[in-house]
Amino acid sequence: MGQFVDLDAAVQPDGSLVATRVAVYDTAALNVMTGPLVLTDATYSTFYTFGRQQQGQQYTLQPSTLGIYSFTNNTSFQISGQLNNVANLPFPASFTGANMVPGQNMSVFSGALTAYNGGETNAATTITLLPQVIDGTILGISPSTNGFTDYTIQLANYDLFPDLAVQQGQATLLTNPSIVEVYVDGNTQMLNTQALAEGNTQRFYGLVFNDNGTLRMDCTQVDDGVAFAPTTNASQRKVAAVGNVETTRQESATGLKSPISVVTRSH
Repeated sequence: MGQFVDLDAAVQPDGSLVATRVAVYDTAALNVMTGPLVLTDATYSTFYTFGRQQQGQQYTLQPSTLGIYSFTNNTSFQISGQLNNVANLPFPASFTGANMVPGQNMSVFSGALTAYNGGETNAATTITLLPQVIDGTILGISPSTNGFTDYTIQLANYDLFPDLAVQQGQATLLTNPSIVEVYVDGNTQMLNTQALAEGNTQRFYGLVFNDNGTLRMDCTQVDDGVAFAPTTNASQRKVAAVGNVETTRQESATGLKSPISVVTRSH
């Protein structure tokens, strides 16, 4: 009772659900915030998340849209068990404090939250990488090892990585944040009606890893994509106005860089 559970379920003929996978990533956590990583700090072991979902005993102490956390050597970094082929990927898939990158979807578990008033951060006890959806155009297709096919994807201009993962002052920066290498194998659910061909736009669902500056996805589901226009200066400003965060910070008495305002990014 009281533990945060991540599970998959199958629909039964009578409309009920039966659990097919159950996971508890942190048995002692009192709070969990799930959503994309927004910013990592290159100087201090702190990061910011955009909480799409928040659960716990003290969720009113911080805005649900901004989670401010710190991590240490004792913080546990985990990967969702929803995909069982991670060990077979053609690249070394890992998720750590050294390679997590803004735009990745994750759950952050913690103990009691601290009311934020200028200098405090909350200590993350467990951080779990979760699957996410990306939309993009196929630029190239090539066979890979272990039965995988590698699809090189140009991300849509509203995807998070192109904007969030290039902010200066972060611990990790991407070589090309608009490109994702998507790996598909025989376990991937192919729910698309449009063929996987160069020039076509698809939606991919899976775990996104940062492999030394290159984004790579272990894909578990493919759907038809949503067409998007090439990025222009005007559209960049529009996207920034509704979905991107830049934080103005000042040094606090504890040495942490404390957010004092949240504004849209400038161009």
